[in-house]
Amino acid sequence: MNVSGKENLPKNGPYILAPNHIDNIDPFPLSAAMKKPITYLMAEDQNPLKWYEAWAPTSYGVLLVNRKKIQPSTIKALHKQIKKNEIVCIFPEGTALSTKLKEGKNGASFFAVRHEIPIIPVAIFGTEKVLPALKRFKRTNINITFGKPIFTRGEDKKKLSELTKKTMNAIRKMLPEEYC
Repeated sequence: MNVSGKENLPKNGPYILAPNHIDNIDPFPLSAAMKKPITYLMAEDQNPLKWYEAWAPTSYGVLLVNRKKIQPSTIKALHKQIKKNEIVCIFPEGTALSTKLKEGKNGASFFAVRHEIPIIPVAIFGTEKVLPALKRFKRTNINITFGKPIFTRGEDKKKLSELTKKTMNAIRKMLPEEYC
């Protein structure tokens, strides 16, 4: 695993990690690179997890979110984690269906602006090759780059889309061309 940009991470939380999302295993190398607890947001309304994937969410500190009908309890739970100075990971793309960077959604921007905490753009690539390589008993490289913080103090809550675009552009600049 190749990790760069750790100097861009604040010494303490709270802050929001905003990585691109290529594969369902993305949280595993991200957690290994961080070496700190992370609260992940995960869509509960996505396709059901396979039996061998189902144990992972609870063991990795996941808050489940129904994207079609967000529950107030989910928002309160995330606010609670932020107030406890936790690191929160929100994948702005919201899904891991392709290696190409998709349009971001405003969830990371919403929570960052609401709590006036920074967003750390993160580029992850190579995770889509891990499971096929394991089946052949081969190794593959995973790359994680932590970008410079995007500070949200004083940001206008009405400009969440602009902040999301800024975050996605920062991620795009850190990814190889074939992922953009």
